[in-house]
Amino acid sequence: MIETVDNYLSGLSENNNYYLRLHKNKSLSKTEKNIIGHELLITLNKYQEEKNNKVLSFIKNEEKVAKKNEDALIISLIKENDTYTAKTGNFVGKFFWDGLEINIGSRFSDNFLKRMLNFANNVFLDDVDVSGHIVNKEKDSDISKFVLYYLFVQSLEKAFLLGLPKTYQTINHHETKLKGKVNINAFIRNDIPFKGKISSTSREQKEITEIIDVLYKAVKIIELSKFSTKNITHIKTHLKATKSQFFVSDETIKKALNSKTLQNPIFSPYKQVIEYAKIIIKNHSIEEKKNGNKECYGFIINVAELFEIYVTKLLQKSFPEWTVSSPKITLYDKPLFFSRKIIPDIVMQKHNDVVVFDTKYKRMNYDGNSSNGMGDLDRNDFFQINTYMTYYQQQGMKLLCGGLLYPLSGEHDINICHAENWLGNSSVKFLIDGIKVDDNAELLIKEEDNFIKRLIKVMNI
Repeated sequence: MIETVDNYLSGLSENNNYYLRLHKNKSLSKTEKNIIGHELLITLNKYQEEKNNKVLSFIKNEEKVAKKNEDALIISLIKENDTYTAKTGNFVGKFFWDGLEINIGSRFSDNFLKRMLNFANNVFLDDVDVSGHIVNKEKDSDISKFVLYYLFVQSLEKAFLLGLPKTYQTINHHETKLKGKVNINAFIRNDIPFKGKISSTSREQKEITEIIDVLYKAVKIIELSKFSTKNITHIKTHLKATKSQFFVSDETIKKALNSKTLQNPIFSPYKQVIEYAKIIIKNHSIEEKKNGNKECYGFIINVAELFEIYVTKLLQKSFPEWTVSSPKITLYDKPLFFSRKIIPDIVMQKHNDVVVFDTKYKRMNYDGNSSNGMGDLDRNDFFQINTYMTYYQQQGMKLLCGGLLYPLSGEHDINICHAENWLGNSSVKFLIDGIKVDDNAELLIKEEDNFIKRLIKVMNI
């Protein structure tokens, strides 16, 4: 097994496996070395060519996703003598490649990952958390399962607050009391001469069997992985009491997903819950097969997207009077061969005031030492955000500030990160900022508050 972390570049020998860890500290097998060869390059396009490989995206704008992920790197492995150089992109997850097992974890803490997942699921309360974990990490360090199970449990708990999806169904009765209306045909056939019971029918709201069966199946699979489900114990008990005895097949899942009841806005959140359940069940089914190496399953998450959603929703929550969006801007009025669209990650607007940000899922250490003098700040990122800011200023809007937002390492110092003027304009501020990543959940929330306070000060509102 190859184990590494996202967006990290390091030269590693087989004896130095801190970032490129080998399963159970063993050297790569001869077969694994043959698969890697001199160089192994896996891009998103190649990964998606395999039918069982899934990518979880939190951004609904398909054009934006395609633009950001165009030929994106998942992992490359290059061998020089006995040293392997591992380079990864912004994807985490576990998948197989020609029989080689690859597990890419997050370089940041579990608490930061869980906090971002909370926001992606629209859970903003400081005290809401699914204390989920896979108990035996040495046996199963699959970050894909951690993320998928966490999302499923959390979204199921949230959706269940309004109950399980129900639909009106015709129920046949044969009892001493009349329920609904008399079923004439059944009454003539079964109740003449009268023996004390009446055949009748009624229309009642009933929970949908296929949905219950799919949800219960997913919960049971999660429990097998020793992932905590204590937050949904009451839901599990209800599902167990109402489930059918039928096998959960692909047709069962299809019926659950296509249920007309899910078109009701009240029950629409269950669409995503069942989608998570579908992936969980399919993954488990493939793992159970004896020929699992031939039919392999992959599940990865773009953590850069997750970080963008996290920051966007934090700003929406903190600035309710502002519109926070990611608009698609066409630069030219007529079609030209060089026409392009620009899509800033975050544009905050209130009346004529505007603020523009791009999020970058890269570790920011405030290092300015490099050949181009920018260090941690990528040259392309720097000129990209300046292009966005220039566009809005030329539209006649009042540009307050703009900049790049990162997961921060170390204490943030506004003296070296906040410029008092932008391109000589003292009315516009430029900043490098973000949220300091902390392993402690409470401190992480405080760092969010500190970021918002700094932003309020810069915006002068």
